[in-house]
Amino acid sequence: MGLSRAHSDGECPVRASFWCSQCGCYGHRPVECDEARHVYRPKTLEELIPEDLRERWDIDTTTPIVWHAPNCRPITLEDAEREIADNNTIEVRYREGKQDNKIREVMRQFRIPTVHMMAGNIRKLREWAVSQGKKVCLIQEK
Repeated sequence: MGLSRAHSDGECPVRASFWCSQCGCYGHRPVECDEARHVYRPKTLEELIPEDLRERWDIDTTTPIVWHAPNCRPITLEDAEREIADNNTIEVRYREGKQDNKIREVMRQFRIPTVHMMAGNIRKLREWAVSQGKKVCLIQEK
């Protein structure tokens, strides 16, 4: 709601209701999560069915998913980003001509070492984000 209050005992009663989609725990938001829960590919089709539905319909099979045929290309950064949910996106908003500065600012915020070239910084930021179960979206503002 945009309200901020300091509690005398230091404990916030509302904070306990925050749910983190990164680690699946209550008490903090995904942005504040220290535990990097990586996005993983399911190994069986049954993992795509919610647990309550598996119990309800007594589904106890395990059907393996074959992702790639042998000798195919490995998973790329683009593949990994596509598999990350949109609610785990880091938006980098910048004005025209200020993209490099903004990317370096975001990298400093997350303590990611920068390199000389902007393309290299974008790549490093994307790789870091995927390792944290997130993806990066660059947005140019008017």
